[in-house]
Amino acid sequence: MPYPFDYVILKTRSSNDIDNKSIKLVIKMETNITWQQLIDEYFFAKPLRSATEWSYSKVFRSFVNYMGPLSYPNDVTYHRVLAWRRYLLKDKKLSGRTWNNKVAHMRAIFNYGIQRGLLRYEENPFNNSVVKPDKKRKKTLTQAQIEYAYQIMESYEKREKTGLGQAYSRCALFPAWFWLTVLDTLYYTGIRQNQLLHIRLNDVDLREGQIRLITEGCKNHKEHYVPVISFLRPRLTYLVEKAQSEGLKGNDPLFNIAIFTGKDPTIGDDMDSPQLRAFFRRLSKECQFTISPHRFRHTLATEMMKMPEQNLHMAQSVLGHSNMKSTLEYVENDIAVMGRALEAQFMQMKAGHARSIYSGLTKET
Repeated sequence: MPYPFDYVILKTRSSNDIDNKSIKLVIKMETNITWQQLIDEYFFAKPLRSATEWSYSKVFRSFVNYMGPLSYPNDVTYHRVLAWRRYLLKDKKLSGRTWNNKVAHMRAIFNYGIQRGLLRYEENPFNNSVVKPDKKRKKTLTQAQIEYAYQIMESYEKREKTGLGQAYSRCALFPAWFWLTVLDTLYYTGIRQNQLLHIRLNDVDLREGQIRLITEGCKNHKEHYVPVISFLRPRLTYLVEKAQSEGLKGNDPLFNIAIFTGKDPTIGDDMDSPQLRAFFRRLSKECQFTISPHRFRHTLATEMMKMPEQNLHMAQSVLGHSNMKSTLEYVENDIAVMGRALEAQFMQMKAGHARSIYSGLTKET
């Protein structure tokens, strides 16, 4: 790629420099460095994962589209950043948390550009533009919702076993046995979608009862293990045995649906995420409520944190959080417990008020 600078060295002589040793370096900055040059330079310098590059590119493209096709990185002003913020928050109704995430990505790219001299800013135009996000409750699933989702999938599994599944071969919920294993793994471990897709055959140790989550799939780049509990073991064992019979090697991704359907052997090293999205989109439609990988994670964490004094460190380990603050976000007041506490408080207040009235009446008589 063409480098966005021209370096010109001029030898000059000033009235105060009689020995001709003064060298003046003139750096001419190319003010029209393109957006593509900037993002290419950033990715070239930063050893990011493919998924991380995808996230940066998505945010970057959205801002470039807002700026317009004839704009350049050096055209960005603080006012334009605030205008973009207003557009996303007011017009597009994005959350403050989503906005702050976009700012973090753009600020990192511009920080790099400024530090390397690719951009001519004294201060990053994305500084001081974050907002205080609303703290919303984590999106979880009730036990009734989880049971209903399983009932739907088990009904499809029955059709599959009786040979009726062939009529639904193009349905995103088939093969049902495979997707039930996906649900079990997400539900009983609380792992993230990306961690699921990075589980290889040799990461599952059924003898020791554990699954290794490799660094490539972990958000904090730290490898850790989650247990294989009794509820998960049957379907996971079947998946492992089925994968071995299909000729999977130790380092091959385990949750690769193409291996078990044979529809598209050209699919890459792991299960294509659009297939996973298609499954949850169809399951949500069948259930008539939203169900997603992360809602299983939120549900497990929230249930564990109903007794934080007992489960805090255990929940942190299961979720793989480096920071305790992330785990504490799942602490929520139980409405039923709050109701009982308020009931007792007002019963006590009313009882005390009744006693004081009775005491006053006896004194008067």
